[in-house]
Amino acid sequence: MSAVIAALPVYLRLTVMVPKTVLAYRFNIVMSLVSVLLQIYLLKVVWSAIYADRTDVGAFPLAQLLTYLTIANLQIWLVNPQLAWDVSQRVREGQIAVDLARPVPFPGQMVAQHIGGTIGVLPLVAIALPFAFVAGSLRPPASVESGALYLLSLLLAYAVMALMGLLLGFVAFWTLETTGMVAIFRFANLFFAGGLVPLAFFPPPLRTVAEALPFQTQAFIPVSLYLGRLVGLEALRALAIQGFWVVLLGGIAALVWRRAVSKIVVQGG
Repeated sequence: MSAVIAALPVYLRLTVMVPKTVLAYRFNIVMSLVSVLLQIYLLKVVWSAIYADRTDVGAFPLAQLLTYLTIANLQIWLVNPQLAWDVSQRVREGQIAVDLARPVPFPGQMVAQHIGGTIGVLPLVAIALPFAFVAGSLRPPASVESGALYLLSLLLAYAVMALMGLLLGFVAFWTLETTGMVAIFRFANLFFAGGLVPLAFFPPPLRTVAEALPFQTQAFIPVSLYLGRLVGLEALRALAIQGFWVVLLGGIAALVWRRAVSKIVVQGG
């Protein structure tokens, strides 16, 4: 713990530096965000057609569902596993040799840069919100308490995704190339996080599988808290699930990192 505290100034400097780099590629980011808005609009069209003239299906009102899908997809885009690509690229290009020579641990460096990248895109997300309202639907949180729980849940979701991104990136120490694995992961995350269909609509066997995986922490839990669908003990249980995955994935990432360091093969560089 003392080593982490001592390295905080370095991590902070890395975090502050990255937003400038991110904005240098703002066109690519804007195009990616536009694709998310288009996805939200198509989901709105599909689900509106499914509901037809009904306002409620399975105790999930259409207006609430559209808000759920809008926030869920924006959130999944915001906390995407960019770390997986960043880590694998540094291993593949040989930059990992320089990273390991620095006085702070490599995983911490990557997480700090990941946070900086997220901060860099936040202004673009804020600009996109009015368009998200048009493409889908937005409404304020169900209550002040729901809003506060959502923010806490969002931080936990971000931590879970960062750790999963690290783990995917560490695979590059064995395979060098992780593009296909990351693509599969992103689709699985979008589906099991409830970005296309809320977990409340899953058939019981599939929902049991979804609830046993960490993906639900990315969208279904945070947005359900936002909408007030999880309150009281259910809300606390949901946050506990997210906390459990943070601790578990953090422990796994630490173990995998110890093995990964001994597997380094610098290609290029």
